[in-house]
This record gives sequence, C-alpha cells and structure tokens, in this order.
Amino acid sequence: MKLKNKKVLVYGMGDSGRAVIKLLHKLNAYVSFYDDDVKFYDQIGFERRPEDVDWDLVVISPGIKCLGNPLLKVFDERKIPVISELDLAYLQSKGKIVAITGTNGKTTVSMLTHRILKMAGFETFLCGNIGLPFSSICQQTNKNSITVCEVSNFQLERSVFFRANVSCILNVRPDHLDRHESFAEYVRVKAKIAQNLRRKDVLILNLNDEQARKLVLHKNFLFFSKNRLKKGVYVWKNQIFVNKKSVLNLSDVNLAGQKNLENVLASVAMASRFGVEKGVYEKAIKSFSPPAHRMEVVGKMNGVTFVDDSKATNVASTVACVEAFGDKPIWLLLGGLGKEIAYDEIFDLKPNIKRVVCFGQEGNNMANCAKKHGCDCAIFDKFDDAVNFCIENAQEGDFVLLSPACASFDEFSSYAERGERFKSLILRRADEN
Repeated sequence: MKLKNKKVLVYGMGDSGRAVIKLLHKLNAYVSFYDDDVKFYDQIGFERRPEDVDWDLVVISPGIKCLGNPLLKVFDERKIPVISELDLAYLQSKGKIVAITGTNGKTTVSMLTHRILKMAGFETFLCGNIGLPFSSICQQTNKNSITVCEVSNFQLERSVFFRANVSCILNVRPDHLDRHESFAEYVRVKAKIAQNLRRKDVLILNLNDEQARKLVLHKNFLFFSKNRLKKGVYVWKNQIFVNKKSVLNLSDVNLAGQKNLENVLASVAMASRFGVEKGVYEKAIKSFSPPAHRMEVVGKMNGVTFVDDSKATNVASTVACVEAFGDKPIWLLLGGLGKEIAYDEIFDLKPNIKRVVCFGQEGNNMANCAKKHGCDCAIFDKFDDAVNFCIENAQEGDFVLLSPACASFDEFSSYAERGERFKSLILRRADEN
C-alpha cells in the first residue's frame, strides 16, 4: 500500500495510534488524527470534523469501539476505507508472522513462543497487544525474521488485510461483552485471525476448548491437546509429543496449572512449524517465568500466601487460577469494572473457596451471586479496604488470590497498576510486622 501524499486519518490516540502516526510520517502521508477524548482537541493535527473530509484512508486504533460507532458508520457509508493498526503494520512488514489470539493466555504464549524461536537461532520480534505496537517495529523486519504478534479481539475487529503464516486460537470464553454485545459477535471477531490464510499457512487450535476446536476455518490446521492424539501436539506418558516424537518432559515445565500446560502446548505447536529441535524446547521452557500479575506469588506473611493474578479480567481466567491451587483454602478477591458476564462458574468451585471478598463497581453484583451459591462473602467499595481485610483476617495456611474476573478501570488505569497496588499493600504491611 503506497501512502505517499495520501490523506490519512488516525482514529484513536493510544499507544497504537501514536505509533501509526510516526509510521505514516515515514511513509510521507498527510496525517491528521481524531480521538473521542476532548483532551486532544487543541493539539496540532487534530481534525475537529473528520466526517467532512474525503480521506484516502482511515486507520483505527484498537481502543476505539467499532460496533454502533457513528463516525465509522459515516466512513462506511461514504466508502472511505477503514483498516486496523494491525493491517497497516502487516502491509509494511516482511518475513514470517506468528499470531496468537484467545480469551486467556495470549501474553504468556506470545512470550514463550518468542523465547523458543529466539533460542533456536531465529531473528525474532515480539509485538502487538503485549504492549509494543506492531506498527512501531514493522519496518525493522526482514525476509528472514519472524514476528510473534499477540492479537486481541480489539485489533481484529476492523482488520481487513492482516495475515499470519502461523495463527493460533488458544481459547474462546465470554469476555468483553460490554463492547461486542453478544458472545456470538465476540467469537466472530476472534475467528477473523483466519480470514486471509493461504494454502501453506497453518491454523493451530486448542482441542480441549469447546469453542476453539469448532473454528476449523482453514484446511491446513493442527490441534494441540492435553490428551493423546494421532496427529498434533499432545501429552502422553508425562511427555509432550509433536505428532509421534517426544520433545519435552512435563517435569521440565515449571508453570502451574492446566491453563499453563495448554499455553506450553500451544507454544510448542507454533515453534514446531519452524523445525525447532528437542533440546531447545527444554532449555527455553524450563527457564521461563510467566509475565507479572499472572498467578505471581507475592510472598508469605504470618503463614498466609498472597498471589497476584490481576491479569484475570474474565471469569474463565479466574476459574483457571482457583483450580490451579487445588484443595488449598482460598480467600478470593473479586471485583472491578464488570463486563456484563455471569459469575456462577466461579462459585461452583466453592469447596475450594473459603471466603469471597468483593470490591469496586461490580462488587455488589459479584457478592449477590456468591451468596446465591452459599459462599461466605465480604463487600468493600475500595480495593485497598478489601485487601487489608484479607491481610487482617486470613489465617495461617490460607491463600489470598487476587483474581478479580473484572477489568480494573473503576479504580485503576490497568490490571498492572491494580496488581502493583496489591503488591505494595502486602509488602508495606509485612514491613510493619
């Protein structure tokens, strides 16, 4: 796509939007931007009435809600092409692309896949929803490089051109229904990762996930599973196999829980497409530590173990966290900004949950659901009060899990800020003791 001297509007001024502007300037386009947030109105380059301009192209950032967006409706009616940040970066990139999407586990799998490929000697880039926009590194890629891209539903929503040589759908569970309005629409958007696949491309799917295994949208597909398969990546006799070849012992996997086992299987499945040798898997996976705020043990105080799983922003992720701790007595910290999702699945695990402590905007709704299932429950308006209550009342041998099943935006700017606040409250109280 040649953009020299073309009039391009960048819609959305988050990290991706700013990266797109820099890229477009390098491509010698005439760039303007628009954002729904009024704080940008007085900045140079802001277009106050974008609906009145005949744009050659609009590039939309993932933070912009598409469904029912009146401005996008105007662009569509006027047949102005609208593409995603992901599309623009793809069109300016070279080499192979590995793309990972799913409701849970995307970041862990992206980091682990990148690590395996890098240790195998490939020139690799890691980008996307993980924090570094694809458009900020796309021009650094070359014909021999591999770009590992974490892809969110927000990035896929208006994607037109994006294509990966290896695509993976980890799982699909209800999430972001406040944005997509229905689970069917959410699934449709996730499935767009396969919309442009070519004959030699491969689509990797989780056979153990009810929705993911249905998305066989390409003739060249590969399943991974925690159970033995005739073909694919699977577990058998405490080993991970690629087809019929053992590549890793389960004893070399240090990540806890069934969810993380699936993450490892997915990473092995993707790396196997590039001929990675057996010893590389062991070296890369054995030494891998999960990213922050994902079942991260903060420490112990008075015999109580505190775990930061702030990244658990949906029900499925919280359920996986609770299950990973087996029959240990759990104090479960739940709350934040809701996504119009039912919580019953969490409280079906009540034999594992000693007490539920709810907080934030969604706290009352979660507490009502917990009580309906017979769970002992406490409710607080503020996050700090909920955490301090756990610190003061949990007993020796208990596990306090921050696994909120909600977004963080009622009190915090991100799940990471929420997790760091949790850590600071624990460490400060530990210093006082």
